[in-house]
Amino acid sequence: MNTIRTFIALDLSKETQQELARIVDELKPSEANVKWVRPASIHLTLKFPGNITEDKIDPIAKKLEEIASTFSPFDIVLENIGVFPSWSRPSVVWVGIGEGSRAIKDIARKVEDALVLEGFEKETREFRPHLTIGRVKNAKNKNKLKELAGSLEVKPIPSHISNIVLYKSTITKEGAEYTSLRTFSFR
Repeated sequence: MNTIRTFIALDLSKETQQELARIVDELKPSEANVKWVRPASIHLTLKFPGNITEDKIDPIAKKLEEIASTFSPFDIVLENIGVFPSWSRPSVVWVGIGEGSRAIKDIARKVEDALVLEGFEKETREFRPHLTIGRVKNAKNKNKLKELAGSLEVKPIPSHISNIVLYKSTITKEGAEYTSLRTFSFR
């Protein structure tokens, strides 16, 4: 049976994507060796089930529909710039979430618990709401990147969150392409 590479996420508003594009443009002059994510491709990922067989889609969809029906729409607000795991060894550049982070954590916990019941492995790391804007390839100019990130003001742009999306991710030479498989609206 064919497998599909999947992830579960929350979509962002165009205004939030534009602010993320501005942030990336402001960080690029650091000339750090970072593969920047296209702003239109940035989602708030809740869970990455990875490669699944097609027969798993319906059971996952049923769980996501149940979870979505327990939440009301809410707003999230961009807050700060950081890296995982640390500035001494950066591998991911992200923008954090201020307002709305508690609701996101609640949704992510419910998604995690539901997928464990479907046989997926439990995530061992604590979930931290963030938007990945770049992946660091090596330490080149990391100090300049840190300096720019520290001096950059993140505008508190709100994004209205009203559904959960199950995405298919296809890896191409140009990068990952995302296709919505199913969308689950909040109550």
